[in-house]
Amino acid sequence: MAVEILNDNNSETKQIEQQEDKEKFSAKDKRSIILMSIVAIGFSIRGGEFPGCVWATLMQVVACFIYGFGMVFFFIGLTKKTFKYNPTKIQIIRWALTLAAIFAFSEMVHEGYLIMTGQMPPGH
Repeated sequence: MAVEILNDNNSETKQIEQQEDKEKFSAKDKRSIILMSIVAIGFSIRGGEFPGCVWATLMQVVACFIYGFGMVFFFIGLTKKTFKYNPTKIQIIRWALTLAAIFAFSEMVHEGYLIMTGQMPPGH
């Protein structure tokens, strides 16, 4: 009886330790978060006159991060019960920043296309 209680306590302790390990940022997580943040900000930089370009860049950065986190929470909400998974905060942050970087890149490509085809004048 006492052995079973000790085994249960050991297994619960191991589960708690594993959960704590999952919630710590590893070096790979830190690199990924920093890289995706730099990519999102880099592709969000806009040109033009000084006050306008800073405002446009800030708005683009905010839009990227809102899009990234919004889409991650949207997809988690749609699929969590179906696929029975529970993402950690670190996974959510990594996914959101990856989507933010993809969004920033696609917005830059789209604006470049509009400028090249004459549908949008440069500086807007």
